[in-house]
Amino acid sequence: MTQAPLTLSVPAVRRRGMSIHERRLLLMGFDAVAVSVAFILAFNLWTAQVRHAGFYVPRFGTLVALALWVVAATMVDAWNVRVATSVRLTLPRVSTALGFSLIGMLVVFLIVPYQITRPTIVIWAPLAWILVMGERLLYARLLSASSPPVRIALVADRDTLARVWPEVKGHIRGVYQVAAVVNPQRPDCTQRLCNVVQRRSIGEIVLGLRDDIDRSLFGGILACHDAGVRVRSLADLYEELTGRLLLDQLGHSWLLGLPMRTQTSHIYAAVRRTIDVLVAGFALLLLGVLIVPLSLLIKLDGGPVFHRQERVGKNGRPFSLLKLRTMRQQHGGQTTWTEAGDPRVTLVGHLLRRLHVDELPQSWAILRGQMSLIGPRPEQAHYVERLRSEIDFYNTRMTVRPGLTGWAQVNSGYGSSVEDARVKLSYDLYYVKNQSLSLDLIIMARTVMAVLSLSGR
Repeated sequence: MTQAPLTLSVPAVRRRGMSIHERRLLLMGFDAVAVSVAFILAFNLWTAQVRHAGFYVPRFGTLVALALWVVAATMVDAWNVRVATSVRLTLPRVSTALGFSLIGMLVVFLIVPYQITRPTIVIWAPLAWILVMGERLLYARLLSASSPPVRIALVADRDTLARVWPEVKGHIRGVYQVAAVVNPQRPDCTQRLCNVVQRRSIGEIVLGLRDDIDRSLFGGILACHDAGVRVRSLADLYEELTGRLLLDQLGHSWLLGLPMRTQTSHIYAAVRRTIDVLVAGFALLLLGVLIVPLSLLIKLDGGPVFHRQERVGKNGRPFSLLKLRTMRQQHGGQTTWTEAGDPRVTLVGHLLRRLHVDELPQSWAILRGQMSLIGPRPEQAHYVERLRSEIDFYNTRMTVRPGLTGWAQVNSGYGSSVEDARVKLSYDLYYVKNQSLSLDLIIMARTVMAVLSLSGR
């Protein structure tokens, strides 16, 4: 006899609060208005008095200012909604983004001085800072008054809560609030879930289960979904909050959701390859200009100019990676992870690493197609064997071409242990799952930011 589907006693559950994506879109909209209004006002406070009678909207200049702000804000992660409500955390990001935008405006002025004038730029910078910081305060007030954290019901057993939840809870503050926890192993879990959803204004059900769900529990979850409650996995929530994958929650459904090679856009692949060739070609030309003085400096420390290493590339294929030597030669063939303040780094090597100049020879591998500009960093073979045996899903990062920089590098930096490799893998798998031209552009922008900040080691 077929069991009748469960239904809630109310026709729909009202969802309260805004999701991460909605908050980010609202923040981006506020920023766009503030930056555009600042430029229009700056233009009319000076330039319009000279060239135009009355109020004038400079379309070209406004679009340039807005485009530069978008690039700069992306570089410094200025739209991180988890810090947008904190003035202390927002202030340096907004100031840095406007600083980069100001530099870009000055470059545009040198190219087309009759479109954007110096007085307009001088007035725009402080005016934009005031308006952006003002709308950030307004944004925080609006969210606290009209958009409380989304109330979630977490369906997870005690083991999952002990292993996984400590890693998640630090990221949900101000965005999500756990209103109830339902243990799926309880015999009355289905009825309890429906009661919780109905009585506590639940907006989302978060499943801390890997793949298999009891049929009765699935019926209750389906009834909640039909009543207007969003249902998602704990791994999906964590991915949205952090830009990482929750490795402990990955199962076969995650694998089925990965983009297949045959489904990858040929246009995207062609654009990627074109960018790879152009950037690698320019980098090799730059290396050709710098190689003589760089060789002399490196030779002062003794040893060869170049350092060659065998790395593991796409689908496990080995290839030779060439870098400018920045460390003293080791005897015995033993290698270890590079750590902060590593004593093996030479004085000249320390400077080259800070400037990221030692990476330039890798452009040859990019030009040959063994690497790409964006992707997981290639590891040495003996590290790969060790990490394969200690970390699940490690092989999956090698289904895409390795990169000079990647999502893990711009978010977690360098690693010097198995646990660091595990964190980096969570970012690499996020990239494997979500690779796109827009994500590649974000990675490139943040890489430029890292290079300008001299953060290499």
